[in-house]
Amino acid sequence: MLTALLPQPAWLFALAILGILLMYVEANRPGRVIPGCLGLLTLLVTLPVLFTPAVLPLSLFLLLAGFGLCVLQAWLPVAWIGTLSGVTAMSAGMAHFYAAWPQPNPVAAVFLSAVLGFATSYLFSIALRARRAKRVTIH
Repeated sequence: MLTALLPQPAWLFALAILGILLMYVEANRPGRVIPGCLGLLTLLVTLPVLFTPAVLPLSLFLLLAGFGLCVLQAWLPVAWIGTLSGVTAMSAGMAHFYAAWPQPNPVAAVFLSAVLGFATSYLFSIALRARRAKRVTIH
């Protein structure tokens, strides 16, 4: 069924990002089993289909580096520079993902990268602030 989505790879990226966001929901509110299971299932079903055609290594590197920059934004003192550069890198990697296959729509690549990048940066910064604000008390 998912192989029918190969001519429109933006839908495959959207399903993979939906799976990641569902796992974020589970990490934010532990104990709810359904979002984490659905997110993992969506990601595990989508990734093999997404990597079936030949993928450009530079695009894969841009996706991973962009995601890493969005995660590092929580520790950077400059506001949102890491997120903007991460979203730009993910957009470029997503827009030119396949070697000889229909590429995802560039507008969809920018939108999906922005959703994933800003959600990742925001949640990691909240987690880091909560960890720093946690006080250790000895009884």
